[in-house]
Amino acid sequence: MMRKALATFTVLAVILVVFFVVLEFTGDTSADTSVGTSENVEASESTAVSFHPDGEVEQLSTLDTRRLDEQEGLERELQKSYDEGTYTLKEPFVKLNPYNTAPLTALAMFETDDPVKITVTVEGKDEHGDVRHSYDDYNTEHAIPVLGLYPDYDNTVTIEAVNKSGETEKSTFTVGTDPLPEDFLTNETPKSHPEKMENGLTFIVPSTRYAYAVDHNADVRWYSTLWNSHVFKRLDNGHILYATKEEGQNQYNEMLEMDMLGNVYNSYLIQLDDYEDTNVVHHGIAELPNGNLLATVHDTASPYIEDEMIEIARETGETVRDFSFRDLFPEDFYEDYGGVFSNDGDWFHHNAIWYVEKDDSILVSSRHQDLMMKMSYPEGEVDWILADHEKWPDAYDKYLLKPKGDDFKFPAGPHAPMAMPDLDNNGATHDYLLFDNNIVITRGKDPLSGDFSRGVQYRINPEKMTVEEVWSFGEARGKSFHSSIVGDADYLDGTGNRMMTSGYIEVDEGMNSRVIEVNDNLPADVIYELVISGFEKESHRQAYRAERMPLYPEHEWQVELVD
Repeated sequence: MMRKALATFTVLAVILVVFFVVLEFTGDTSADTSVGTSENVEASESTAVSFHPDGEVEQLSTLDTRRLDEQEGLERELQKSYDEGTYTLKEPFVKLNPYNTAPLTALAMFETDDPVKITVTVEGKDEHGDVRHSYDDYNTEHAIPVLGLYPDYDNTVTIEAVNKSGETEKSTFTVGTDPLPEDFLTNETPKSHPEKMENGLTFIVPSTRYAYAVDHNADVRWYSTLWNSHVFKRLDNGHILYATKEEGQNQYNEMLEMDMLGNVYNSYLIQLDDYEDTNVVHHGIAELPNGNLLATVHDTASPYIEDEMIEIARETGETVRDFSFRDLFPEDFYEDYGGVFSNDGDWFHHNAIWYVEKDDSILVSSRHQDLMMKMSYPEGEVDWILADHEKWPDAYDKYLLKPKGDDFKFPAGPHAPMAMPDLDNNGATHDYLLFDNNIVITRGKDPLSGDFSRGVQYRINPEKMTVEEVWSFGEARGKSFHSSIVGDADYLDGTGNRMMTSGYIEVDEGMNSRVIEVNDNLPADVIYELVISGFEKESHRQAYRAERMPLYPEHEWQVELVD
């Protein structure tokens, strides 16, 4: 009897232990789940990580008409000056820097008796230096942008007119320009093979001050006198999106939609209460298919920065959506973050957005979480995360890409991810390019951290959740190409070349930024290299990114002044 009772007691004890173990590990499946690495945070393997908007959108943006109002008066004066004379192809009206913000541009205006189409050419200093653009439409009234003038130089400009019968007439004139400002950075090119380069000029996007463009000889061919920081990109309509601020103002809180002459079409103000730093839009903006703008901002109602996005309606300037990356990550990621700038609450440091139109998703990079991720937009459902597997709760295992290959390296402190074309003719894989600063902030105890920076191409199979490296450039240069902050990597569609910007390099003589265009060989051949110097450490004057594009947009560009 005693033996029987003891056996019964043992069985009951085992059942109770199993019950409490199961309860401990499963928790209440009906409750909302949040995931983290701390012991008191539970996670569900089946819960989708996504944004959780609260339905209330704080209005942080608005259209601003002040610049457009001032510009209207300027255009009236310009039109008045033109109307006072009679101008022809042989003797055109030429106004240098017509909008007072782009000193290496001009506007040529004239009339012709017959409808003609126009080609305008600024003569280069060598055979590769011409800047030429042709207009396909036949007109009798002409307002022609002249772009690509050299500074401190008597530029030769030729305008060619062709009528519908094919008859050609030309006019050549000279446009003199002033020197560059005294505080302009120094640009030099130790290597340049223009016949192998991607078409266009190299546009330098600063962390602060001048946005400008140089040619294959590192000669400046365009710049704006408007202050610029981080945002300079060509929109689908050919205009430029340009972050700026008023002269003497601290904050970059204005986004201009303008053309290369400096003509402003829209101005958006972004106002953040109780935020005093300069970087209101702290890193970047993506243009969405509906024309709206997706901007990186801050949630000033929280103790955290650089972890918020807003969508701005292009037509009205209103904020129509807002998103917090705290919705996607465990609480201890931001509450217990102890890395760089932790006193500022900069746990995520969201530094790039790339919109992937084919599946309505976005690529995001986070410097302080050492990751690149892909998610749906606007839901924010995570597709995958490219990051070292260290310091992730179990519930995130299904999002973490598994590396292939012995020499694989996860990115550390990365910047500027972008989607690439299908380069292996395999619909199951997708290629991405990013700038790996190679400076570990949170995860991935890599002994090579800080030894180099690089552009790297990853090939991802989202079904198998695998990732492999297929190309990189920068390791062999070591610290001479290492940037602890900022950086860029671009795939160039015309040639298949890649262009990397290592913006903050410490050298014996101070600081420099390097922009390098290479081919896709392994090891890659350097096609073009630009060295930018003349700025001091912590001055924020470094090159933040660089873009290769023609001065003239692909879209037809008609200049129309106010009557």
